[in-house]
Parts: sequence; structure tokens; C-alpha cells
Amino acid sequence: MATWIAAEKIGRMARMWDMPARQPTDGGKAPIVLLGGGGTPRTLPCKAVPELEAGVGGGWLFPPLAWDGQFSGGAEARIAGYASANPNWDGVICVAGEATVWAHVSAGEVISFQRFVTGQLAAAMEVDEAWDDAVMRRALDDAMARPERLAAYIARAGDAGTLWGALLGAELAAARVYWLGQEVVLIGEGRASEALQGALAAQGVPVRREDDTDMLLAGLEAAVRARGGVS
Repeated sequence: MATWIAAEKIGRMARMWDMPARQPTDGGKAPIVLLGGGGTPRTLPCKAVPELEAGVGGGWLFPPLAWDGQFSGGAEARIAGYASANPNWDGVICVAGEATVWAHVSAGEVISFQRFVTGQLAAAMEVDEAWDDAVMRRALDDAMARPERLAAYIARAGDAGTLWGALLGAELAAARVYWLGQEVVLIGEGRASEALQGALAAQGVPVRREDDTDMLLAGLEAAVRARGGVS
């Protein structure tokens, strides 16, 4: 496969890699395949690996997913990365980042997804991830049992563990339709994704972890490969 550049736009910033070597770069003259730069939203169900769109100013766009008034916000490439390597797999992919996306995937297609802004809420409240695990887990269990009391949990919380636990517990309660009785692939980094893994395991849910960057680049590679390369 000819050399190209994988890029992810996050706000006004972008991360880039020389491909297929997967080496971080500051740019170059090779064709760019961009995630987060637009593209026509794909309605569901649809193939996890999309057809790339030509960008107005050059390069190629990896189009997002759209479902029930939501957009996938970058999770689409991670989902494509796992689905392309596991074409007959059926289960749920959870992409945990600034926002969390829970997606039902079956035989290489995305059937539905739900997006949560848990990480954005924590950032807005200036809550870091330096929590006490026992405190966080108690708050998570309480919020899972009574998610309708989320605002009350937050109002009386005075530490990172209680706040994160309440937010994550409410998310897991709302996403129960996705993970209950399913195998979950968790893609993400940091303590919040580790907390999600532990909480799911406590519910008897089989969880497999995958590296965020690996899945991102695998998804972009799959789209380039499906097109027969880019130029």
C-alpha cells in the first residue's frame, strides 16, 4: 500500500501518523485521510467500514455515523478498526473518551449506538481522575441502582471518586440495553475506562480491552484498503 497520512481532528488540533508505518508525524506531501473533518453522516444500519469521501480542499474524509439525532464523534473509526479485524463478530463496542459511544455491531455492520457526554460533564465540573477506588465504586453502585438521583449525588459529592462514580454509574444504568447479556469490547485509555471495565466485570459481562490508537489507525487503514488505496 502506498504511503499516506492518517489524521484525527480534535477541536482545532490534529494528530497525524505516517502510514502504513504508524509513526507520528507533523505532516507531509502524502495524501491525508482525515477523521473528524466532516463527511456525509451515515444512517444506520450500515457497514462499519465506510467509503471514503473526497475532501473539498483535497484528501479524504472518514464519514461519521448518525443515529437518533446523535453523531458518533470519532468513535466510528475505532468501531471500524475492530469490526474489520473481526468480520463475523456480534456484540457491543464501547469507545470511552471525552464522550462515550456504545455501539451494537453485528457481522461488520453498526446496528445502533448511544452517545454519552460523561467525560465532558466531568471536565466541565473540573473533576480529575485522582480518586479513591473504594469511594468511586460505592458511588458507582449507588448511581447504577438509582440513576434518577444523579443530580442529588452530584450536589452532595465533595470528591473526585464520588463524582466520577455517580456519572459512570448513571451512564451504565442508561446503557444497560447495550451491555446486558453481551460481550463488550472496550476501547479507551485512562482510569475512567478502567472503572467501566471493572463495573461491567462485576455485572458478569465479558470485557475485552483494545488500545485506542491501534483501533483508530486500524479503522482508517480498513477504509483505505477497501478503496484500493488513496492518491
